[in-house]
Amino acid sequence: MIKRVSITILSLIFGLGVLSAQNEQIVYIDGVKYTVYTVMQGDTLYSLAKTYGVTVEAITAANPILSEGLKQGQTIKIPYDATLKKQKPAKRSKRQFLTHVVQKGETLYSISRQYEIAIDALIADNDNIDPSHISIGQTIYVRRNQMGLTSESESREQIEEHKQIMNSVAPDQYSYHVVHEGEDAANIATRFNTTVEQLLALNGFTAESNIREGLIIKVPKPAIIVSTDSLTVELEHKPIERVRFAKLPVIEPANVALMLPMGKSGVPAQNFLDFYQGFLLGADHLRMKGYESHINLYNTAHDNEKVAQIIESETLKDANVIVGPVYEDTLIPVVKYAEKHNIPVVSPLANLTQSVGNNLFQMSPKLEAKYDKVKNLFDGSRRVVFITSDTIDKDFENEIKSVLGQTPYITHKYEYEHPSVIEKREKARLQGVEVPLSPSDLSPLLESGIESVYVILAGSEIEVDRILAALASANSSLTARSIKVAPYLVFGNNKWNRYKNIDRSLFFSNNVVMLSTYHIDRNDRHIRNFGSEYIKAFGTLPSLYAYRGYDAAIIFIGSLYDEIEDSLKDRRFIPLQTPYTFVENENSKVHVNSEWVKVNYNSNFTITAE
Repeated sequence: MIKRVSITILSLIFGLGVLSAQNEQIVYIDGVKYTVYTVMQGDTLYSLAKTYGVTVEAITAANPILSEGLKQGQTIKIPYDATLKKQKPAKRSKRQFLTHVVQKGETLYSISRQYEIAIDALIADNDNIDPSHISIGQTIYVRRNQMGLTSESESREQIEEHKQIMNSVAPDQYSYHVVHEGEDAANIATRFNTTVEQLLALNGFTAESNIREGLIIKVPKPAIIVSTDSLTVELEHKPIERVRFAKLPVIEPANVALMLPMGKSGVPAQNFLDFYQGFLLGADHLRMKGYESHINLYNTAHDNEKVAQIIESETLKDANVIVGPVYEDTLIPVVKYAEKHNIPVVSPLANLTQSVGNNLFQMSPKLEAKYDKVKNLFDGSRRVVFITSDTIDKDFENEIKSVLGQTPYITHKYEYEHPSVIEKREKARLQGVEVPLSPSDLSPLLESGIESVYVILAGSEIEVDRILAALASANSSLTARSIKVAPYLVFGNNKWNRYKNIDRSLFFSNNVVMLSTYHIDRNDRHIRNFGSEYIKAFGTLPSLYAYRGYDAAIIFIGSLYDEIEDSLKDRRFIPLQTPYTFVENENSKVHVNSEWVKVNYNSNFTITAE
C-alpha cells in the first residue's frame, strides 16, 4: 500500500548525523530572582508592591518601560522577596528522592534527560534552582516517582518555554537562546551576527566548551527586531508581500519537501519517524483519490548548517509545499527562501513567535484562542468554584482568572484526611457525638442546588486525584440519600493528561471538561481503522506524532490542487478527529490554526470532542 507513494530520502545526501499563557512565573535574570508578571486590569504599582512584598521603587527600577506608566497586558519583572513565602525546608526521604551531584558539563536539561523527569518537577523540588545556571557540586533532588515519565520533546518544550518567559522581560541589548544539539559557539555567534569572543564575554564564559546543549545563554538582540503585541516581527520582512500559490492540475504529481530532524549517527528520532510514517499514510490515502505526490525527505537533525546546505543546494526550489523544519530557529531561513519562490511552508509542531510570512502555516493552535470554546462556562450563568489545596498551580489559576474577568467566583480549601480518621469520625457521629464534617467532605458544595463549574487548582497529581475522588464520593453519597445534586462539571487542566497515576474513571464521574491541542479517541471506529492500516504498514501502533503527520499530508497536499490560500481560508479541516481552521495573523501574516479541542468526559463513559 504505502510503497506506491513516490518517496525520495535525502538523509544520506546531507548526512544522518513539541504545545501556555502565563501570568506569573519565577525566573532568574543575571543570577537575580524575579517574578515575571503580566499586568491585569485593576493592577497598580502600589497593589503589586504590596502583593509581592517589595517597594514601588524596586519595581520601577527593574522595569524602565514603566516610565510611561503601568499598562494592562505588559510583562514586567518584580524582584523576588524570599521572606514573603518563606517555608520550612522540605524533608526529603531517600524513599521519595535520590540525590544527584552536578558534574562538569551538566545542565538542568541534561539532568532531566538522564532521569527522564520533567524540568518543571526538578524546579519544584529544588529551592532556588536557576534553570539557566547550575554549579558543579550542587545537589539536585530527583523525585523517584516522576522518573521515566518525560520524553525528550517534553523536556525541550519546557526549557524553550522558560526561555520565552525570560525573553519577555529581556533588556533591549540582548535576548536568550537555548543551545540545541549540534550548536557550538561558532555557529551561534554567526547566527546572531557577533564573534565568539563577544558571545563568551556576554555570558561570562572563559571557554567555548561552556556552551552546552540545553543551556540558556544570552545572545545579542538584532536591531532589526521589534516587538508588537507580544509577536516578534522582523523589519526586513516589512512590508510583507502577499504570496500567490499555483494551482496544480490533477494529472501533475505534487513535489513535497519534508524537513524533519530524523536523528543523528544512525539513531532515529522516534517521534519524527512516527510523524514521517503518518505523513506517508496520508499521502497514500490521497493517491487513492487520484492525487499523486513525490515526497523528498530531508534530515535536518536540528542543525542550522544542515538546513543552510539544503537551501544552498537549490533542491527546494521545485517543491510545491515544504513541511518543516519543526524548530523555529531552523524554520526561519527556509521561510525566507520559500517566500522568494512562492512556496507554502508548514510548521507542523511549533508555536511560532519570530516567524513572519504570508506563505507560512502553523498547525499548532494559537495560545490566544485557547479559551474561546469554553468562555460560556465562565460567563456568570454558572457558579464558579475554585477548589484549592496545600499546593496551587498558579499558572492555571491565573489563566482562569484572566478568562473570568469581572465574573465572580468563590474559593473552597480542600484538606485531606486519612480514611481511618474519617471512619472514626463517622463512628462517633453514629454514637450520637456531635462532630464537625471532615474537611475532605465536599458534600456542602454539591448541596448548594446551584449549577456549578469546579476548577481544581491543586498543584500535584495526588491532590488532583483526591479532590476528584472526593467530588465523586460526595455525589454518590448525596444521591444515595435522595438529596438532589445540582448539575456540575469540573474544568480540568490539560496538564492532567501527563499524569500517569490519576484515576481517569473520575473524569467521567465528574463530567470533566478540558482543552487540548490534539485529541484522538482510540475507541472511535474511524481511528481504529486508521490504527489498523498503520500497524499493517509499519508494524507498530501510531503515536500522536503519527496522527499529526497524517493530518499535515491530508490538508496540505490536498490543498495544492486548489489555490492553497483559497482552499484553506475559512474552511474547517478534520482529517481524523482534531479540527483545524487557519486564520491570518494581522501582524505577521502567518496563517495560524485557531482551533483548540474541547474534550468532554461524559457521565455515560463516552468522550465527545468539540
